[in-house]
Amino acid sequence: MSSSVYALRSITQLDPLIREKAEALVRRLLDEAQTSPNKTADAYKLCGLFSFETICKLAFAKEFDDALADQGALKLLQSMERSAMTLLFDGVIPFLKSTSLGTMLPGAVGEAYRCHKYWEEGSRNMVDHFLAKSSADAKFLLSPISSGVDGFLGRKLHHEELVEEAMGYMFAGSGTTSSTLTYLLYALSLPENTSIQEQLRDEIRNIPANDMNALRQNAFVNAVIKETFRLYPTIISTLPRVLQGPLQIGQNLIPAGTVVGMQNWIHHRNPEVFPNPDQFLPARWLQSSEAMEGSLTPFSIGQRNCIGQNLAWEELYIAVDALMCGGLRFRIGLEMKPEEMEMEDRFNIAPRGHRLMLEVKKITFQ
Repeated sequence: MSSSVYALRSITQLDPLIREKAEALVRRLLDEAQTSPNKTADAYKLCGLFSFETICKLAFAKEFDDALADQGALKLLQSMERSAMTLLFDGVIPFLKSTSLGTMLPGAVGEAYRCHKYWEEGSRNMVDHFLAKSSADAKFLLSPISSGVDGFLGRKLHHEELVEEAMGYMFAGSGTTSSTLTYLLYALSLPENTSIQEQLRDEIRNIPANDMNALRQNAFVNAVIKETFRLYPTIISTLPRVLQGPLQIGQNLIPAGTVVGMQNWIHHRNPEVFPNPDQFLPARWLQSSEAMEGSLTPFSIGQRNCIGQNLAWEELYIAVDALMCGGLRFRIGLEMKPEEMEMEDRFNIAPRGHRLMLEVKKITFQ
């Protein structure tokens, strides 16, 4: 039901809404850096806000009060992130959720269930807001599933089913984009990558304003994003699949029905395909090989690949464009330790230190 709204032709209709959120990200980075004692801003937090507010706007027509972001969008985002532990218990102790007993437990488990309840209530409010205000507007991502008939069920989705879909939209539509943008800024902010940041800024400034086709087709912009996908894949867990037929790999025949898996972390760092695999080298994509393109799988491949990849690319293009055209120069904050940016697997990756403190300065173009 949802495939049509994720087509690039449909996504481009949402570009003005995405750019509005990208410009808010630029303002927040500058404001936080200028008012903090260390003159740094937490890009991990602010990239999270950008992607979360963007998906809420595009899916549910929800607008958060910018002045109250910490009480609105950020609290809901953090509740969503902190509820992940409930997934471990729901399958083996389902009554913790169904009876609300989980919210009464002490410690980290109880806190996870309380966060999940807050996230669920926030999602319900968004669905109600959307149904009351914007359900007739076909451009929003929730429109097809709120008005269409589910092909499997043979009926429209019930209200609580829409709430579950909304929670899935928030989770899938925010964490992946924000983690990629976070690590893109991290890579550009490292001292050894200063020239890459400057080249990216120059490339984007030479693109005519609001020319999305030129931005999408710019070789160096694509190279920087692809290299971020490669070195910092947002999904590093093994993604299992069941073989529908036998598969020959070398001397081994794997029978149908076998559970197999792929892991971006491994094949994105194959030195036979990517020389110097642990280095951030966007230039490698300027003369990419078929093997390189085939090995880059940030959105998975095949019939079960990511339905939202056009939206993810569009958000990254517009965010990078806004950051570079906004005249922001990034340097890693002195308070950051290298181990804080080690990737933590929470299905979507996150920095182990749960922050990315960057020096953010406004530069004047000549």
